[in-house]
Amino acid sequence: MQQQPMVIGAGAVGVNALTEQQRQELLARLDVQDALARLADIQMQWDVASTTHWNVAALQLDLLLPTSAEWTSAVRAEVNKGNVFTAPQATVQLMRELMETDPPAPGRRMTAEELVVLLLSINSEQQQTTEFDSENPTVADFAALDAKFQKMAPDDLYQLAREFLPKLNAGILFNVPNKIEVLKADIWDLWYSPWSDRASDTLGDRPADSFKMATGIEFDDFLRAGNVIAQAVAAGRTIVTLDELSEDPQVRDFVTANMSLDLVSFRAQLADDRARGDVKLQRYAFTRYPFLDLVDGTLLILRAQWAVERFFGDPPQFDVMAAFAGRGDTDSLKRFSEGIKYQFEDVVGGIVARIAAGSSRVNAVVDEAELQSEWTQGRRGQTPSVCDWVLRAGQVNVLVEATHHPVKESLAQGLADGEVYDEDANRVLTNRKFIQLASVMDLVRGRGWSGRPQPDAIFIPIVVVPNSGTPSSALSEMDNAKRAEPVFAAYQGRVARPAVLQLRDVQLLEGIGDHLPGDVVSALYEWRKYPIPLSLHEFLALKNVPRPVSKYIFDTARRLDEQLRGPGAAV
Repeated sequence: MQQQPMVIGAGAVGVNALTEQQRQELLARLDVQDALARLADIQMQWDVASTTHWNVAALQLDLLLPTSAEWTSAVRAEVNKGNVFTAPQATVQLMRELMETDPPAPGRRMTAEELVVLLLSINSEQQQTTEFDSENPTVADFAALDAKFQKMAPDDLYQLAREFLPKLNAGILFNVPNKIEVLKADIWDLWYSPWSDRASDTLGDRPADSFKMATGIEFDDFLRAGNVIAQAVAAGRTIVTLDELSEDPQVRDFVTANMSLDLVSFRAQLADDRARGDVKLQRYAFTRYPFLDLVDGTLLILRAQWAVERFFGDPPQFDVMAAFAGRGDTDSLKRFSEGIKYQFEDVVGGIVARIAAGSSRVNAVVDEAELQSEWTQGRRGQTPSVCDWVLRAGQVNVLVEATHHPVKESLAQGLADGEVYDEDANRVLTNRKFIQLASVMDLVRGRGWSGRPQPDAIFIPIVVVPNSGTPSSALSEMDNAKRAEPVFAAYQGRVARPAVLQLRDVQLLEGIGDHLPGDVVSALYEWRKYPIPLSLHEFLALKNVPRPVSKYIFDTARRLDEQLRGPGAAV
């Protein structure tokens, strides 16, 4: 497997880490706005690299060029090994600390050495754990920890692993990059498709119409402003003017009121974060307000990824709900929230259908209604508990259940512990979705298809969550397998470990089916039966397999671009 990049801490390169108090004293002497602009540029370069050419080393080596300190060569050596010191968690925390600073007088420009030392120091602080006294544990430290683990009972060791999961998941959600084409395809599928048949008929024809009903702004015009941001990022710009965002004053006012804050207002938001707890993984203030209002008709893009997602990600859903709530229309708010869940299921269904169509092994896709019809016995028979889709591929049955379940706020921001995670996973997975999937396995084996039982059927169970849902990692894979053991006990040997996949992971499976040799069902089976629990991305890295984007995503992103070039588009 490719070595995962490590975050470079101060101690690893012979630098004395600055304490929080020392950082505050230094920042009070600096030009805050200039320093923020430089960090925004660093973050923009990181985000662009992470979604295009994947070379983040060049950015960091460039930052080291003006430095002449003794530690420079040590940092450069770590970067050349593939390690990093400008990961988003560090740059965003430094932005946070800068905005919390209220210098008594106009400050000076931050030096190149100070910038690197500040980031290294924050890395050191963020990497501190209770397991080690130092950020640079020795071989003896690791040996002592391993000996401690060896003496622990399996259940105690498993419980300890669960305690790591909330922070790990929050870190993945904090750092994950999203290609603009994927975001645009998601927007098209979710917002421009007709409302699901199960949604309320009072919300307009499409979610895009609901956006207009709630905010008074045409969704096309809203996204055109987002396109201006995406184009600025692609051009390497971190400052945009309100006038270039849109000719419509209503759109400009919406951006300033709902997406940006001036420095004083930002400080109030960040103070609220401090009151909530550890700020290391808190990001919602920045994802909701990814622009700093410079009060001269211009906006500073604090983090490029979050600024683009503010238009093309999940946040517009919250804009609609906030607008309905703001005028006391709780009925529309509830109907929209419920409708988005159905809409998400329809989006997943479209991907499942395309994966099946591209597979030579899948001979049928059976949806929820067909499954219930297949297995409901008699006129008054009880409706069985089934999943959303079964992909029949000979002896293999891929069971897919979609659930629009984002990670709850306290977990998403690293503010909750393993107990909260455990309660949430039990409620959604162990006691609901896994039982639902087990019911389908019972029905396939006992009643089968067209009255012919399938006692030798093999099952691959999948739960699909939104991109704001629990991300996949080796640790979460292990946890989900452990949770499923008692539920799937009757099928051991004939059921793969359950996969909990974000929408982007299912889209990756579609890309694999489009571009790589072999059949996607075979690739899926190999991954799910691999002896070591790994996320899909980790498994593909282990096999040295690329992660292709599906043809549908590129085609659909172009379709949205064509839509936005229509009437009302900026010249």
